[in-house]
Amino acid sequence: MNNIRSTGIKWGPFTLRIPFIHVSLRWGEFLQGMVISGATAFAAAPLAMKLGLTFEEAVAVSFVAGSLISAGPLIFGEPMAPGWVTPAVPIVIGALASAGMYGVEPCIDNVCTYNPDTFRYLAAMCIEFTILILLLGLTGFGKVLVEMIPRGLKAGIILGAALAAFYQVFFEDFETYMLQPISMTVAITLCVITTFSNPYKLLASKSKFFAIVGSLGLLPGFLIAGLVAYWTNELQFNIEWGFKIPEIMSLVEKTSPFYIGFPDMQMFIDAAPLVLIGYMLLFGDLVTGTEVLKDAQKNRPDEILPIDLNRSHLSVGIRNLIATCVNPFFPTQGALWTGVHVVIAERWKQGKDAMPSIFDGIGSYYLMGIPFLYFALPFVTLMQPLMVMALTLTLILTGFACAYIAMSIPKKNSEMATALLIAFFITFYSAWIGLLLGLILCLLVDGYEKDSQAA
Repeated sequence: MNNIRSTGIKWGPFTLRIPFIHVSLRWGEFLQGMVISGATAFAAAPLAMKLGLTFEEAVAVSFVAGSLISAGPLIFGEPMAPGWVTPAVPIVIGALASAGMYGVEPCIDNVCTYNPDTFRYLAAMCIEFTILILLLGLTGFGKVLVEMIPRGLKAGIILGAALAAFYQVFFEDFETYMLQPISMTVAITLCVITTFSNPYKLLASKSKFFAIVGSLGLLPGFLIAGLVAYWTNELQFNIEWGFKIPEIMSLVEKTSPFYIGFPDMQMFIDAAPLVLIGYMLLFGDLVTGTEVLKDAQKNRPDEILPIDLNRSHLSVGIRNLIATCVNPFFPTQGALWTGVHVVIAERWKQGKDAMPSIFDGIGSYYLMGIPFLYFALPFVTLMQPLMVMALTLTLILTGFACAYIAMSIPKKNSEMATALLIAFFITFYSAWIGLLLGLILCLLVDGYEKDSQAA
């Protein structure tokens, strides 16, 4: 495929692909993206409101994050479906909560007390994360660093993300869960079954209908749960018509370090362990995304995928830098949305007729980089009562996925015990305590043994 549509426009190490010129619209992925990416992006809204932003400003948060995420494949030329560094979300929420910066009372209509220090702290995370990504990516030390981390510590960090996610849903925000107990339970049950259930996978291998349902990711469970919530009066929809520009300037004035001031040194110190954890999780996403592409490439010799981890680091780093200037909201700028990435890669493997270029599928799923959904009041008002459900699903599925991965890493009983202790202290005390304790246990109990299978 050596035509302009597939090659795009080179700029430095990146490739610009202009929607409808270098990228063709694929309706199947476009329609999925309208519901799944739109609803999932709104998972950031309740988080933003717990940090003191209004609902209108929270919509702007999703708009900024979604726009920069879609820049990954379209502006930087990354052949991966990008997303948040999702496993880091519950850990960051826990750190903010322990610092008295999350869900600060009084909270009126789910909007809590605004504190500019919260966003200075987030800016510290984003700045350090950007510097670390660019340094490790350009020097190639990222792979070396992740390989040096002992298995017990690595498993503990990932298991900590799982525990933090479950703790947030079933303890810290359990009152919120109980506002929609039936629909929340239906959503979690259906999405966990279609995503993780081995019996369901066996059923899908024998039934085309269940295979299609499974390929749609969160969409079937989310839609059914939304209908259940409506039928049981657990929520009400108040659909408004028309268009409205997101409150970008108000968001910038409340969150940008150029308006509220830059973080102090103590914030950078406190943010450091969270940034290290975030990078480990990001690198795992890069490895996962690369392996999925390499496997798919075997079926498509007609389109050679431009895989380059150094470019991936630069893409994530630049997007985080821009996000820091506008709205620091760590960790919403990552490299991979695993579920979407796998679905698109599987479709691309089927040949030119199914998907001429993988960038067609990714671009269509991310609405061709045009986040018009956030301007459309019918969509925004439809999603408003569902956004807490979207956040809950994101956290629960993240918890399940992290638990799966964490439990497969240890090779010795001592590493399993180490991982559990690290996860406990990261979740219930602090990231610094968890990391320091993990290093001590790995040296004195496990014995240092780097994970040669890390990358």
